[in-house]
Amino acid sequence: MYSRMAELILEAKDAGDWIYRGEGAANLILSYTGSSPCFVRYVVHYILLVTSFNVGYHALKVMYFVPDASVGKVLRVQKIKKSGISFETLSSTLSVHECLLWKEDCDLLSAPTREIAEHLYVQHVMRPLLGSSHVDSGIRVLVSRDFLEALGKNILSQRPSWRVDDADVNTHCDYALLMSDHSVFPQGNYLHFQPKCGLLPCSRYISEEHIIKRSMTRFKLHQSLKLLQKKIPQLSRYDPLDMFSGSKERVLKSIKDLFSTPQNNFRVFLNGSLVFGSLGGGKYITNVHNDKSFEDELKSVIEAADGTRTACFLELVSEAVFRSGLLNRLLEVQKLDVFDIEGAIHAYYDVVSQPCVICKRLGEDKLSGRYTSLHSLPLHESLKIVREYLISATAKDLSIMISFRTRERGDPKSLYNVIFHESTGQSFDYKVSFIDLDMKPLEKMLYYCELDQKILHCYTKIMETLKPPENSAKVEEKTSYQEKSIAEDGVMEEGTNWKFSTLHKSDVSTTWRFSNLCQGKVLVHTA
Repeated sequence: MYSRMAELILEAKDAGDWIYRGEGAANLILSYTGSSPCFVRYVVHYILLVTSFNVGYHALKVMYFVPDASVGKVLRVQKIKKSGISFETLSSTLSVHECLLWKEDCDLLSAPTREIAEHLYVQHVMRPLLGSSHVDSGIRVLVSRDFLEALGKNILSQRPSWRVDDADVNTHCDYALLMSDHSVFPQGNYLHFQPKCGLLPCSRYISEEHIIKRSMTRFKLHQSLKLLQKKIPQLSRYDPLDMFSGSKERVLKSIKDLFSTPQNNFRVFLNGSLVFGSLGGGKYITNVHNDKSFEDELKSVIEAADGTRTACFLELVSEAVFRSGLLNRLLEVQKLDVFDIEGAIHAYYDVVSQPCVICKRLGEDKLSGRYTSLHSLPLHESLKIVREYLISATAKDLSIMISFRTRERGDPKSLYNVIFHESTGQSFDYKVSFIDLDMKPLEKMLYYCELDQKILHCYTKIMETLKPPENSAKVEEKTSYQEKSIAEDGVMEEGTNWKFSTLHKSDVSTTWRFSNLCQGKVLVHTA
C-alpha cells in the first residue's frame, strides 16, 4: 500500500555521506556521496574471457557491476519552523477534518502518520493529475534522531543564514523521503525552476478593494511584500503569464527573465555542481553581472562561440519546456482553485465547523452578503472547494526539473525526448519532471488568507505613498524619461519615503509616479 525500505535505517554514522543540495520552505534536499548500493545506481559492464582447453578455445561472457556515482539518490528531509507552529502543536496524524477532506482516497486515510499520508498524497493525488511519468513519489526510509541531529550540524554552514534563522531540521521525524536524483544522465547537467501560478483569478468573491488581483499575477504582487521584508534584493522581471502563454516566444522571454533575476526560482547544475542560482535563498553563485563565468561553464555543454553560449542554453531550456507540454497539464491543476482564497476561506470555516471570522469582521457590511451562498452549501461541496484549493496550492508551489545531455552524431535512437538545436547543430536528450509536491495542511488555509491580506495591504500602501499630488503636471512630464533609467536594484524599508533610483548621477528631482511592478522596476529608500 505504501512503500518504504524497511530493512534500512539511517544512523548518525551515515550523516557524513549526505551533502547539502538546497532547500525550500518545507524541506532540505541532500545528495548521496557514499557507496552503499541502496543509494547508488550500478551500471552493468561485460568482459569477454577467452580460455584454452584441450578441445580448443572457449569464450566466456562475464558480467560485473560498477557504481555510477553521478547518478543516485537524493534525500528529502523535513524542516520545522523556529517560531510559529511548534512540533508539539502539529499533529503527527491527519486531523479529523483532514480525514474528512481526503476521505475519497482510502489509502491516504489508512496512513498511520502524517508523514506517510504526505507521501501517499503525491502517489495517489498529484501523480494521476500531473502524469505518472513526470512524478517520482519516492520511497520512505527510516531515520534516527541521531542521524537528523548530526545532519543538521554538518550542513549548518552551507545553508543561507536567513534559512537557518527561519527553520531547523525536524529531528522528530521518523522518516525521510528517498527519491531518484532527477539528473538522470551521467553528465549531471540539469536545472530546476519554479513556474508559479500561471493564471489570473476571476472569482466573484474577490472584493472590490482587491481588484488588482484580476490584472496582476500573485507572483508579481508578492514581490513587493518580499522586497519590503528584505527577502529579495530586487523585483523579479519574470511574469508567469509569459511562461504559461502557449507562445514559444513568450516562453523564451520568461526563461530569460528568470535567468536575469533568478532569486530562489532558477538554478543550473553542470556536472552535478551548482553554477547558477542560489542554494535556497542565499547569495547567487553566479549572476547576470558575471556573464563570462557562466559562459565558460557552458563550454562543456554548448558548442558555440564565446558570448553566445548563454543565449543558446536559454533557447535549449525554453524549447524543452515548450515541447514537453507539461505546462498545459500543470495549468489545468492550478485551475482547480475556482474561488480564490477570498472565497475558499469561507468554505474552510464550514468544514472545521467554526464561526466565520471573515464574515464577523465584515459585520453588517454589504460585502458580507456576497458570501451567504458559500455558507449555504452542503458540507460535501464545501469540502470539495477546500480540497481543490489545496491541490491547486501544491501545483502553484512545485518546481520543474529538466535534465539533459548532448548526443553524439550517429548515436542509436534515444529512449528520451530529443531536441535539435539549430544554432549549434547539436542534439540533446532531455527529461522533464515535477518535484516538490508538498501536501498542504488544512490549517494552512488560515496562513494563505493572512498572506493574501498582507500582500494586498503592502501593494495598496505603496500605491498610496506614491500617489501623485494634485497639480503635479511638471512632475508627470518627467516621468517617461525617468522611468527609462530606473535602477534594477535597491532595498525598500517600512515606514519611509520613496524615490526612483536612476542609473546616472544627475540631479533628478523626485517623481511621485509608482514604478510599475509588472515591469520589474525597483523602489529604493532615499534619506
